[in-house]
Order: sequence, then structure tokens, then C-alpha cells
Amino acid sequence: FPSVATPDDIQNAIASIREFHCDDPKEKILDAPELTDTKKLWSLKLMDHIAPYLHMMSSKLMILISARMLKISFQHGFAPESAFGFFCYSYSLISTFNNIEEGYRWAKLALVVLERFNAPSLSPKVKICITMFVSIWKEPVQSSVDEFFHFHREALLVGDIEFAAVSSKAYTHHGFISGSSLATIERECAAISLDMMQSKQLHGLVWYMSFHAMVVELNGKKGRDPFAVYKNGSINNYHDALAYAETTGRRRLVRAIYSNRLVEAFFFGRYSEAMDMAEKYRNESEISMPIEHVLNSFLEGLTAFHLARSESCSRWMELGENSIHSFQSWAVHSAWNFDNKLFLLEAESYFCHGQYDKAEEKYQSAIESSRLHRFVHEEGLACELFGSFCKTRGKSSKHIELMARARDCYKKWEAYGLLEKDCFKNCDTSCDSIIPGLSIGNEKGDSPP
Repeated sequence: FPSVATPDDIQNAIASIREFHCDDPKEKILDAPELTDTKKLWSLKLMDHIAPYLHMMSSKLMILISARMLKISFQHGFAPESAFGFFCYSYSLISTFNNIEEGYRWAKLALVVLERFNAPSLSPKVKICITMFVSIWKEPVQSSVDEFFHFHREALLVGDIEFAAVSSKAYTHHGFISGSSLATIERECAAISLDMMQSKQLHGLVWYMSFHAMVVELNGKKGRDPFAVYKNGSINNYHDALAYAETTGRRRLVRAIYSNRLVEAFFFGRYSEAMDMAEKYRNESEISMPIEHVLNSFLEGLTAFHLARSESCSRWMELGENSIHSFQSWAVHSAWNFDNKLFLLEAESYFCHGQYDKAEEKYQSAIESSRLHRFVHEEGLACELFGSFCKTRGKSSKHIELMARARDCYKKWEAYGLLEKDCFKNCDTSCDSIIPGLSIGNEKGDSPP
């Protein structure tokens, strides 16, 4: 495989796959012969093993390997490894061509291949990849948390230590994005970090320690040191982790560390630092983790609108509007995952443009959507930003009520570190009067379909 996929390489790969498109690919898969050519079978097995590592080099290489795997499968017969070729193609359609619906369809076909061959040794790997890279665009993100827990156990049962670790990390990461209890996530992070250290998965551990450090700060557990698990003492903080990633040339790790620092800086109101991290993240290698990209686009957009109001810079407005455009396109495919974030970005945009009535309406929509879709942390964030808006508009009583509600949401999230922010002092008013009929968190929220 080339180290860089050229536009011609990609077009040729797409053309070679299109000839296998048909109206009923599921039936074609179920009726197709089984692969018996030994050389072709071992080619599939080899590509199945190297595909994750090619992805680390460049996600665009995934489309090249998927084309070769699918061509063998459709022309010579199917094997269990064909399932990963279907996943690679589904991921490529989304990451390279932004074709979410078609990518999702091909991911489901990967599951059809697994079902046909009943391949327990490959099943966890394929399902983990589909849930990490594809499902977020269509399915409620909360549903993935329990799935990763079960995938982890399945991977261990078949001896796939690598993807068991991937699943455990995704379990906590998706839990964070879903608004799960930070105290629970923190305990899981500590246990998973220890497991990774004992199994010598050191490169993954460095990313995970930076994620754990961010969770610890939000949770308010100042005394716990996430970096203490690294026994040789050479990585003791974010800066050491970043230096390690830089010196070893691991650009995806560099990008992930920037992402974790962006989240921490944003929630603590360090907006200049947050934007610095967002820009460094954006200038690094291509997108790798969809859920990371979604969160960063959301927080970068909100940060940009905040800076636009304080600095009157058109560049910030442009970045904020770019985030809105992204979420508008994503919300078409999953209102559950993206509507509340879109509403909050739109509220901040209207605030910047002086369209205060529209801004207030969007803030209310963001709060309600976050509650209904069980994103308690983003309900708190929407209340906090709406409260800041009301303070600017001179609506002091509403500001106090909104900040009280934000505080209660953050308490439910167990983000005790955020409760020390100055904006939450003197907000002891009950939040019950702020939006009649709406409860804090997800007690009355809908369940994922």
C-alpha cells in the first residue's frame, strides 16, 4: 500500500467497488459462495490484520484496503474476514465522502457477513469498530456504552486483548460524551489504566492518562494522580505526555491530548486556552475518532462565539458558523445526538448578532432537547450559557435561577470541580421555577429508541 493515498488511488478504489453495488446486497452476501482459494483467503486474513494499522497512518488508506477485500469477496467468495472489509468501506464512505447513510448501510452489511459465518473470534473487533466509527452518526450515543462493556468481555473470551482494551477505553469515552457519572468514569479509568500498564499497552496508556486527568479535574478529585500508574515516572503530566507523543512521532496521540485539554479548558472557562487547543487539534492529522471530532467541533464553536463577543473578531464568527453548518448536516441523520448541540450553537450565534429573542428561544430549545435526550452535562452547559446571556441582558433573577439549575445538572453529572467556578457562587435559589414542567437531568427524559 502507498504511504499516501492520492486522489487517483481513491477514485480507482471507488470505481472498483461500485461494480459490486446492487439492489439487494444482503441476499447477494447470503447466496454467494464461500472463499476456498487458499491464497485469496490468506490475503483477506493479512488485510484484516493490517487494516487498523493502515488507519493509524491515514484514514484514506482504508478505502484502498476495503476495495481489495471486497473485490476478493465478491469475485472469489466470502470469508469471515470479509466483514472487516465491509466495515472499512463503510468508514471510508463517511470519513472521506461524508456519505453517512450509505456508510451506515454498508456497516450493517458487515454484520450480515458475521451472522452468516458465526465467527466469534472476529465478531468483537468488527462490532467495536462499527460502534466507534459509524453508529454515532445514526444511533443514540448512550446505547453504545453498554455495548462496549459487553464487547470488552466478548473480546477477552476469544483472546483479543488489543480490542478488549480498545473497547474498555471507548466504554469510558462514550460514557463521558453521554453524560454518565464522572465519579463512575473516574473509577473505571483508574482500573483500566492499571490493566493497560500490566499488559504493557503503553502507547494507548499515554492517551488514556490524559483523558483520565481531564475527568479527575472535572470531578474535583485534586488528590488523585492519573499519571502515577506510569511506573517509570517519565510521564507525570499533560506536558510530559505531549512531549512523549511528539518525540515518538505519534500524531494521533498528539491530537488526542489536545482534545482532552480543550475539553478541560472549555468547561473551566479558560476560553483562550481552549481555542489554542482547538486550533492545534485542527491543524494536526486528519480526523480519526468521530466522537472526539464531534465534541471538539461543538466546544470550538461555543468558544469561538464567546471570543467573538469579547474581541469582535470576524474570524471567530466564521469558526462558530462553521460548527453550526457541521451540526446542521449531522442532525439530519441523528436528531437525538446532535439537536441539542445545534440549538446551543445557534443560540450563541444569535446572541453575537444581537438577535436576543431568537437567542432566548434557542437556549430554551437546547435545554429541553438536552433533558429529553439524556445529556445532563449539556443541559447544565446550556443553562450556564443561558444564565450568562440573561446576566448580560440585565435579567438578574432569571440569571440566578438558571445558574442554580446548571449547578444542579453538574452535581448530577458529579462534576464537582465545576461547582468551584465563580459563576456558581451565591446561586442557592431553587431551579424548579426556571422552566416549569422540566426536571433536572434525565429522570423524565426519553429513552434511546
